[in-house]
Amino acid sequence: MISATLAGKRIAVTGSTGFLGTALVERLLRCVPDAELILLVRPGRRGADDRVRREVLKNDCFDRLRGELGGQKPFDAMTAARVRGIPGDVSVDGLALDDDGRAVLASCDLVIHSAATVSFDSPLDTAVEVNLLGPVR
Repeated sequence: MISATLAGKRIAVTGSTGFLGTALVERLLRCVPDAELILLVRPGRRGADDRVRREVLKNDCFDRLRGELGGQKPFDAMTAARVRGIPGDVSVDGLALDDDGRAVLASCDLVIHSAATVSFDSPLDTAVEVNLLGPVR
């Protein structure tokens, strides 16, 4: 029922580089037909799309999907068509989005916020910025 409702939708996901977010991306790609995923990630040195490819899609949790699709090449083709990384930061007002990023995010049908700071010794203001104010942004 859920996969049928989400089929063909454009879904934005925060926190996709984390444990829970990566598992969520895998499940959406495997179980929700034709859903397009927009992953909001801090860009790092090489850009958002490169970070998504290196830190999310190379994860072992995608092995089942790679197998179902028939290997790495079909997996890469499918993810190239269905997954896009956009640079942003949930700890910053406006999500640190440029005009293109705002337009892409505005075109999404659904946003799943899974970004969080989970370090028990992180400064309180950092935890509040991400865990409390992140969803508001």
